[in-house]
Amino acid sequence: SFYTMYNLKPVGRFHVQVCGTTPCMLRGSDDIMKACKDKGMAKGATTADGLFTLTEVECLGACANAPMVQINDHNYEDLTYDSMTAILDMLARGEEPKVGSQIGRTASCPEAGPTTLQEMV
Repeated sequence: SFYTMYNLKPVGRFHVQVCGTTPCMLRGSDDIMKACKDKGMAKGATTADGLFTLTEVECLGACANAPMVQINDHNYEDLTYDSMTAILDMLARGEEPKVGSQIGRTASCPEAGPTTLQEMV
């Protein structure tokens, strides 16, 4: 039952998996979890409307862009309480939020952009 890909009961339309590993925790995953809870979610449960299921998981492999979540098949990175709230609101309205870094990063480059190999940029 420790495999997050095996669900022992049905999940909501959107399976929100919040990374709680050290890099995400140090960069604010508690705020991301609070945004989910403020939207009526509880860990391991599905909302009454069947829209969201919240799971706290171990490393999702985007530590450089922490904190991050995986919702269904998409990663959302460089999150804040506000950006996570906006993503959840968009999903609830049936809209498609921007996937990937929420601050415009490409892959895992520094927040200000590449700092090496400038001639290749």
